Amino acid sequence: MSAADMVDAALAGLAQGEVVTIPGLHDGEQWDRYESQRKTLSGLFGNSTAAPRYR
Repeated sequence: MSAADMVDAALAGLAQGEVVTIPGLHDGEQWDRYESQRKTLSGLFGNSTAAPRYR
């Protein structure tokens, strides 16, 4: 993909309300699934004790 095509695609995504644009990713649902899992996982980082596997 040329730089111009990438910029055009990214701007089109931003105009559609996307916060993150990945012009080469054809299935936007993959990003949505990734982001959902990332949010779930990051919510588990604040535990006050170490996980049993580290004890």
